[in-house]
Amino acid sequence: MKISLVTWLGNGNYGTALQSYALYQKLKLLGYDISFLPYFDRHFRLKSILKGVLAVVGILQRREKKKFEKTKALKKLYAFQKEKYEICHIYFLKQYKRLLNKTDVFVTGSDQIWNAWYSFNPFYFLDFAKNKKRIAYASSIGTNDFPEKYKGEIKKLLSCFSHIGVREQAAVKAVFTLLNRDDIQQVLDPTFLLEPHEWNELTKEADVELKLPSKYILCYLIGNSPHYTEQLLNLAKGYGIKDIIIIPAAENKSFKIPDSIVYDAAGPKEFVYLIQHAALVCTDSFHATAISINLSINFVEFLRFKDTDKESQNSRIYDILNHYDLRSRIYSTNNEEEWLKEIDYTPVQAALAEDRIKSVHFLIDSIEH
Repeated sequence: MKISLVTWLGNGNYGTALQSYALYQKLKLLGYDISFLPYFDRHFRLKSILKGVLAVVGILQRREKKKFEKTKALKKLYAFQKEKYEICHIYFLKQYKRLLNKTDVFVTGSDQIWNAWYSFNPFYFLDFAKNKKRIAYASSIGTNDFPEKYKGEIKKLLSCFSHIGVREQAAVKAVFTLLNRDDIQQVLDPTFLLEPHEWNELTKEADVELKLPSKYILCYLIGNSPHYTEQLLNLAKGYGIKDIIIIPAAENKSFKIPDSIVYDAAGPKEFVYLIQHAALVCTDSFHATAISINLSINFVEFLRFKDTDKESQNSRIYDILNHYDLRSRIYSTNNEEEWLKEIDYTPVQAALAEDRIKSVHFLIDSIEH
């Protein structure tokens, strides 16, 4: 069965790259013929046709490669995508018709592709799929609801889906309310679909250019809170760990603290490797949190948003932490005794194993029926 997968591939955000890899890899391991479908202009305006001509003569590929040559991290990301994915680019109407003819199922994948507060793009709601089967797996709205101005169009688009699996409980409620459908399911983020031994196979390919301390805190912070430095130093003091490795986020490239190691050459493989070998992960990232949980690594969560912000994305953090009874991992000066404890991952991994079975079953059942 031929599946075309629509999600963000990522241009520097590690979580985006790893969720797309995990869903692609899982579908491949399940035996499906799978390829990525990047955004294309289904109206095939002049700009799209010109891009197609540039692609035919190889100029577009050279430009794309050059864009990824700005840093070592981007070079590794480019190599990762070339190595791990089959990508189907659409520039011309003929290609589009061929795509519709050969695809059995369109799957729109995870990450915040349905966060219309950030960006509303009907493509990620599979507006181009015609009469072909449409499935959502772990699509996230990022917040608690869709913006009112887009609800009508989103309702129309989602009504065409055969099966809808979303990542957060808040999204289950939002989609149920919008469609009045009781078959909306919460499923695991794709990074959880791959078991720890499968991530271990990937990290064997990692190329980490620095000598790692025997014990270190890995810090990956997307937000830019003025309190982060103080909180991180307090964290290091509480754990008695002096070595801190910072992976700069694409959204927060300048974050650093005195005497820390800033490692700015991590690709997706190196990112997981450094989480895997950390004594503690300090993060405000959903996917760094998810991978830490999957690999049974101690972590402390910083909150990037105020709960009162209309566009706050804290709900997805609360959702995953509440689900695995890890809410105490959120940093606060009032619960220091809690986040200083080692995490007992035995009940977490037992719950995760059950969730993984259910999510894989949803994925297979949605495709096959």
